[in-house]
Amino acid sequence: MDVFLDGWYIAATSKQVKKAPIRRVVEGKTLVLFRDEIGHVQALVDHCLHRGMKLSNGCVKQGTLECPYHGWRYNGKGEVVSQPALCDHEPLKSKTLSIDSFPTLEQEEHIWVYIGHSPPKSPPFSFPFYGEKGWGHFFMHTQFEASVVACLENFLDVPHTVYVHPGLFRKGGFTAVKARITKDSHSVKAEFLNEPVLTGIGPRLFFPKGTQMRHTDAFYLPSISRVDYTFSNNRAFLITSQCTRQDDGIVNVTTHIAWNLPLPKMLCKPILRAYCRHVILQDVRLLKKIGQQTERFGPQFLHTNADLLGRHIISLRKNAADGTLDDNEAISVFERELNL
Repeated sequence: MDVFLDGWYIAATSKQVKKAPIRRVVEGKTLVLFRDEIGHVQALVDHCLHRGMKLSNGCVKQGTLECPYHGWRYNGKGEVVSQPALCDHEPLKSKTLSIDSFPTLEQEEHIWVYIGHSPPKSPPFSFPFYGEKGWGHFFMHTQFEASVVACLENFLDVPHTVYVHPGLFRKGGFTAVKARITKDSHSVKAEFLNEPVLTGIGPRLFFPKGTQMRHTDAFYLPSISRVDYTFSNNRAFLITSQCTRQDDGIVNVTTHIAWNLPLPKMLCKPILRAYCRHVILQDVRLLKKIGQQTERFGPQFLHTNADLLGRHIISLRKNAADGTLDDNEAISVFERELNL
């Protein structure tokens, strides 16, 4: 079972929140999203105080959310602002009648919702190179039947690519590669120091033989993974993923692909989209099977030195859940070796 962490989570795309309210489950909380009179997205618990009706089945009127059962209306703070069946002489107890509301921010084509016990201390994560000159990008949205940790570890795990994605990244020549691990209180990163240039079909499409490569994998609390491939010809390819737990065993992943390649963006985009979708669906099928095994046998896992980031992801998330993160923790750096 995943731990709950305070933080910003993607609940929907901007295009999905139109005139009608929509229902979303974010970190186990069932929410209704709607746009108020000035177009800002509001997030409330999807439950009317009166008879428990789904507010997401209602409509938006004058920037407020109207319940479809008796017409009770709620503002963006979750306060009841109208009870039509009440007579004029009966006072409206809006100050005492309210449902939970959640901070939101519309950023980079997505609606982020803050789920936490205290107000947010910082804005949501920003996808690297989004909208920057010279960079192409697109988003993919995928649902995994797995835990958040299983998804994050998979996205940042290198050895599995030989077996799960044969021929797409590397051929598995099993060269000894050193990795430098850098860890602080909120993140952990692996930098591969002498990794051979990728030999799979994807890299061969875009990078000439002999191109030097720098590869880093990173995790950021609460649920962000980032993979960077930078090359000696001043080109780069990035995969950044944000995980939002819907319910136990169901995770909605937003993946941002960004690139600076020596080919026109309009040519790269359809090729990269098809390539990345194929890779992700391979992981979807694999993680579903692991989830089924975990349900049957429990989370009995063995970690090795080649599993570079898994243990650190688990410990960072546990510390965050326990409230034991130390912002003044010293940065630790160490090296591991593995065959790729």
